[in-house]
Amino acid sequence: MMDTSEREPPVRTRVRIGWALVWPLVVLGLLLRVLLYASYRDTGFQPFTLLTVLTLGLVLDVSTFAAAFAPVWIGLFFFSARIGLRRALLTAAAIAVVSAIAFVVVDRAVGRISAITTLAVPVLLGLGWLSARVLERTWPRRIALSVFFASIMFGMAVEYFFFDEFNSRFNHIALDYLLFPTEVATNIWESYPVVLYVGIALASGIGLAWITDRKLPRGSVARLAPKTAVTWGAAALVVAVAGVAVAGAVPALPWKNRITSEIAQNGWLGLVRAYRTSELDYDLYYVTLPTDEARKRAADVLGFPAPDVAALSAPADQFALERTIVSTRPAGSQPLDVVVVLEESLGSNFVGVLGAKGGLTPRLDEWSQRGMLCEHLVANGNRTVRGLEGVLCSFVPLPGDSITKRTPPAEAATLARVYAAQGYQTAFFYGGEGAFDGMEPFMSLNGWKEFVQQSDYPPGCFTTAWGVADENIFDALLERQKRAADEGKRFFGTVMSVSNHKPYLVPQGRTTIADGKRSREGAVAYSDWALGRWLDQAREAGLLEHTLVLVVGDHGARVYGRELIPVESYCIPALFVSPDARWRGVRLKRLCSQVDLGPTLVAMSGITCRAPFLGHDLSGLEDGPGRAFVQHNRDVGMLTDDVLVVLGLQKTVTFYRRSGRDGTELEEIAAKKVDGPLLELERDATAVFQTAYDIYRAGRYLPP
Repeated sequence: MMDTSEREPPVRTRVRIGWALVWPLVVLGLLLRVLLYASYRDTGFQPFTLLTVLTLGLVLDVSTFAAAFAPVWIGLFFFSARIGLRRALLTAAAIAVVSAIAFVVVDRAVGRISAITTLAVPVLLGLGWLSARVLERTWPRRIALSVFFASIMFGMAVEYFFFDEFNSRFNHIALDYLLFPTEVATNIWESYPVVLYVGIALASGIGLAWITDRKLPRGSVARLAPKTAVTWGAAALVVAVAGVAVAGAVPALPWKNRITSEIAQNGWLGLVRAYRTSELDYDLYYVTLPTDEARKRAADVLGFPAPDVAALSAPADQFALERTIVSTRPAGSQPLDVVVVLEESLGSNFVGVLGAKGGLTPRLDEWSQRGMLCEHLVANGNRTVRGLEGVLCSFVPLPGDSITKRTPPAEAATLARVYAAQGYQTAFFYGGEGAFDGMEPFMSLNGWKEFVQQSDYPPGCFTTAWGVADENIFDALLERQKRAADEGKRFFGTVMSVSNHKPYLVPQGRTTIADGKRSREGAVAYSDWALGRWLDQAREAGLLEHTLVLVVGDHGARVYGRELIPVESYCIPALFVSPDARWRGVRLKRLCSQVDLGPTLVAMSGITCRAPFLGHDLSGLEDGPGRAFVQHNRDVGMLTDDVLVVLGLQKTVTFYRRSGRDGTELEEIAAKKVDGPLLELERDATAVFQTAYDIYRAGRYLPP
């Protein structure tokens, strides 16, 4: 093509270069939304809905990319003025020195996270300078465009498969995964034909780069006069700031149908939102009640003794909720050893005794005849950290991060603290690395004296991206149980399994299902086999004669549903296996929450103690109306037998109706039909989450 760089005004050339980067992303974003709508919509095809989704998506993409490409705008204009090399180097050096000084000052004043933001200026300028040098020259630009578009194409594939797993654009889960690139990269490599997708992305990226570059000038682009550079650079930054404003003004869930809203969103904007909402100020973003009313209601809903008048008005650092958990073992009996097994992604939809077909959990089904099975248990959320928070801390899921993964970890009430105070040896067994999701720092701070992780298992164990196979974890647990028994010590052990997770790689020769095609079903079958094998071995060793075992899913297998909190996919099993005959074959039909399992475990193990646990002791309750506390992304809520109330950002409240505790379909309740009982339920849910947030923030969620 003819070299147009000398005939065309340099400003117009730079505008064309900038637009060449944006328009393919906008088109690809629209195509991805069409594909997601065709694949995952939960209603019939609605042309108008698709049109509105694409329109909002277009606005979000243009706004997001206008902001994201700020370094490019800086480079194309500010760094394209006719200034000498010496002046440019001196300016860059001055910026670096000022930024370093600012970093040190801010770091000492307000902390490292805030200090890191001061590095944005030199990083932005550095990227701008690099962009200017690359985009203004033909061959560097072609190479950069090829890599850029190939990365975008591969990112689209990642986002599609992420949506397949979580019915969502990039969110807190994706953000957490970015913090652990080794595990995630290995998982992706083992789960998908990465080479194929990378090849397709490279070919597509080169093709897009060729199409785009054909419209751009050949040769170096003429420099701008300093005044022109500043004027147009400032205008470009105004556009970038406007993009930030528009993207921030669009709500994360513009429609009540969650799936439709997620399809319309921009995935990269979702990551920014997830980062900003990792620890939310509840009082600022969610509906609240007067403090005294919230405390009184929360105590009533959660079953605590009514606080006295002074406690209702006490400062936050002087208020706490406490109750006495009473042993339900026969009088004169010794407390039992305790083992809690959290099974990765074990949803009720896999469990035969709960109505699932396929024969995936024969061992759990068999052992359920020897214990108390919760038939209507609802998980706190759809992440492992939410299961850990609910089961081990008996704490409701606050907006933002789970209390088990916040940085730095904080002291909190846990089962391990309760049992350690009673003289138990405590140990946590995990197949992966303890740094993942902050597990080891939190557990070691809050009562677990031993933490066994991937590096502690014998060499040669079957290992995937997420850690050693479940059978190896149970082998380590069994050995530790035997040692405690030989020493005459009481023992509290906790297991977090890993095998029921993509890429679904498990040892061969264990089950016929697992020996077939790599699949979720095979992983579930293997995990069930490993669990049953350990229970058999513990029984043969005589350990179950003095051990209470809780087996519970940490969360369901995947997220699906249009609701703001898709609770249908939150149903999980929980089985208490006790040497006490009174619990054999018991079926608990009451709707219950993961927060209820901790108090129930303490009571059934023969311990009487004071604790701030927010759940009920299920062993002492008759069948009747229940409730569960749930969370998804930025929303929290309370589920009853027939209603789900969701508390969202910007102080929004949404209600859904269902036909009963067995109902799977939820129907949104129109605002005009929200009556007195529903408003009371809203106040109850608000009181629980508001009070829990206040107690945790004040450092008062601790054993007495």
